[in-house]
Amino acid sequence: MMQISPIDAVIGAEVTGLDLVQDVDVRSIEKLNLALLERQLLCIRDQDLDPNSFAVAAQIFGVPQEQLLADYRLDENPKVTVISNYNRMGGSKPHVRATHWHTDDSYLAKPAKMTMLFAKALPSEGAVTEFINTIAVLDAMPAELRQGIEDRRAVHKYLSRRNVAKVAIRTAEEEAMTPDVSHPLVRTHPETGRAALYINPNRIDRVEGMSDKASDELLDELYGFAFQERFQYHHVWQPSDLVIWDNRCTMHRASADFDISQRREFYRILLRGDVPK
Repeated sequence: MMQISPIDAVIGAEVTGLDLVQDVDVRSIEKLNLALLERQLLCIRDQDLDPNSFAVAAQIFGVPQEQLLADYRLDENPKVTVISNYNRMGGSKPHVRATHWHTDDSYLAKPAKMTMLFAKALPSEGAVTEFINTIAVLDAMPAELRQGIEDRRAVHKYLSRRNVAKVAIRTAEEEAMTPDVSHPLVRTHPETGRAALYINPNRIDRVEGMSDKASDELLDELYGFAFQERFQYHHVWQPSDLVIWDNRCTMHRASADFDISQRREFYRILLRGDVPK
């Protein structure tokens, strides 16, 4: 029998007793989606998924979409990509991606609403993924700071001048698909109506209507407040975990606290989103 219980006080719920390869009944689908909206993150334990069954299971939560970077898509199912500390394109030197706070796809006009990661290979220790609940961040924000961002928008770029992490090189076609976009700093969730801080330190270039200096000062203040540990949940991966989170009200980053010679590999699916408002 499926059970859903909080996984942490800040964010997240754990789901047990569910096999996503089997048909999931309508009532269970409703409970899963409600829990995801309420808790912003679900960890569904003990799954056995290949790329195709993963793509089918993802439809419980939305519509899978192809990632921008074609090199990372799986040939057998282009909706699924590989996230690994070993470059699947033929490189041999291990590395860890996405080690700075971010939210997926914010450089697009319609960022992915959710991200799903399925653990395929894990090191013997470490390799935590950290999350921030940006609803909680906004709720706790000092009134003066919040009032200063309520009606402001930020420019998101694939490669911003404030970029803090290495990003993959785009093809000319991919560059054409990713012009600069503008998103609100305070985003209203289209399903729950709740407001959340919407920032991406690795993609935001500047706050609109401000000088670079003033913009940088405001962004640094926002980041310093948002990155506090009281807003964080650190997910310690178990084999066959499937984790799904809501990009509209969270940030995340990968930790590098493990022996990177050991493989850390996931299947990933992005779910189609909408224009942030």
